[in-house]
Amino acid sequence: MPSITWWNRLEPRPRSADITEALAARIRDPLWMLARQWQFGEFRGEDAGSPAYVEIATSVAPMLGWRTPGQTTTPLGGAPLEELVETEAFGVDLALRVEVGQTWEALLAKEGAPAAVRDAFRSTYQIALDPEATLAAAPDQEGARFQRVCAGRAPDGVAIYLAILAAHPAAPAPVASLPVAAQPAARNALAALEAWVRDVYDDVGLADAPAWRPERLEYAAEVVITKPDGAVAVLAASPGREADFDWYSLDERPGATDSLTPPAPVRVERRSVLPMHVRFRGMPNHRFWDFESGVMDFGAIAPDTRDLAKLLVIDFMLVQGNDWFVVPVRMDVGSSCRVDSLIVYDVFGGETLVERADREPVIAGERWTMFSTAIEGDATTVSDYFVMTPTAATCLEVGPALEDVRLIRDQMANMAWAVEHSTENGVGESWRGLERDLAVQATTPPPTIGANVPPQDAVPVRYQLQSVVPENWIPLVPVALDPASGEVALERGAMVRAPGGNTFELVLPHGRILLPTRLLSQSYRIREEEVSRAGTRVTRVVCRSRWIDGSTHLWIARRKMAGAGEGSSGLRFDLAVPAR
Repeated sequence: MPSITWWNRLEPRPRSADITEALAARIRDPLWMLARQWQFGEFRGEDAGSPAYVEIATSVAPMLGWRTPGQTTTPLGGAPLEELVETEAFGVDLALRVEVGQTWEALLAKEGAPAAVRDAFRSTYQIALDPEATLAAAPDQEGARFQRVCAGRAPDGVAIYLAILAAHPAAPAPVASLPVAAQPAARNALAALEAWVRDVYDDVGLADAPAWRPERLEYAAEVVITKPDGAVAVLAASPGREADFDWYSLDERPGATDSLTPPAPVRVERRSVLPMHVRFRGMPNHRFWDFESGVMDFGAIAPDTRDLAKLLVIDFMLVQGNDWFVVPVRMDVGSSCRVDSLIVYDVFGGETLVERADREPVIAGERWTMFSTAIEGDATTVSDYFVMTPTAATCLEVGPALEDVRLIRDQMANMAWAVEHSTENGVGESWRGLERDLAVQATTPPPTIGANVPPQDAVPVRYQLQSVVPENWIPLVPVALDPASGEVALERGAMVRAPGGNTFELVLPHGRILLPTRLLSQSYRIREEEVSRAGTRVTRVVCRSRWIDGSTHLWIARRKMAGAGEGSSGLRFDLAVPAR
């Protein structure tokens, strides 16, 4: 039997075309509403009025530059402060050498140079085939494969760039052997290559940033500014966990100055602006009949009685939101600003002078302030100005970590370790430390057993001096700096491996964090307090940002953050292990 399908639609059915009754929002018990208003104090009058406009007087002075402690001041220039302080030389891996070499050949073609110029530089600065790259069991298989492809087919662009710097202002040696007609094109291409490398990479090599302090695993920099009162001040710059220099990263150093840098003129400004209500995403609308976006469900908020921060936010959103106003103040990037006066004119003609909330000294730990400049070593007061740092802040594109080092404490071994969780391989890509350890073990032959040693099947067990620690675990040995005060540092040590036969060699770090360029000829020591029980994590990442003038900036930053706790290397001594 065929079925019969019925379709129904639920819709309102007004009895008239007039919607006045529906929009009236009638209240059945107005007396109850009046009583509730009286209970909440809504009938209590206040001798105040809504702000009509605000008059602001400010003193603004530009920042003068930055420096590492004890060095001369360098002007800021048109770049983020992060790039100026943190930039370090890009590592010379095989991919970079090929990229710069291909750019060199593209510049030659753009200049119309003959093929003889390209061949001359290819033969002089060629990527040679490393004998290790021909081995099928090389630890870095990715780098070995790439080298077998590029060797003899691409010029070494980094070698050409270093030859340009070494021969400056003259040209590298291959130019003199070229025909006279081809030399101008080669010289123009060399100049263009030097400009391109400096513009994109700034520098190539192994040099760390001048502001990097390896013993503290952090940057140490100072910013020199002109205070709004006309004096020169020095601010200590300590980047955050994202290696950014926002307003909270600067603390004024009392008494510090820069006698070689003259102060800049202070600009006094006075302007009148209209205040605006504070608005944020999800905030309820002030009007009764406004349709809200519904991005936040206030009914679903269930704060705990101990969660004071959430209770304050809810009270601000639902009750006090329309009592707060925002007054815009424009500041130049890279300047300090002091609000000399802030006068509010209300609709009744009244004038109210608003003072700084943090102008009076308080007991240490009882001050609440925001966007103010702290004074180093003084927790009772703050400076009377704000600094707008030339920072990229969160406007960054961050690539994957080139290097990741975890510093942990090992209670079972009673020592600390620097674990290279990942480093760069031969083509500049991330190479996990565990994979590197397995690759090295696969290419390391077992040690040779001497003639006087009985065969392994003759004894059930054999003696082992110590257990094997992975290649990426670098020991940190405690060293007493001052026995009287108990000051201790952690010195980078090395494990021992047997690459074959009865020879031994030290296992050195593979990355750049544990091989600081300033301490290549010295012992590398890290302050003990930098490796807490929670551990410490240091990463190297490539950052890219657009600046206010539209230019693109690329640099490598090192980020320091808390670790994931303690760990165990499994290091043990005097072992009896099965002979097989």
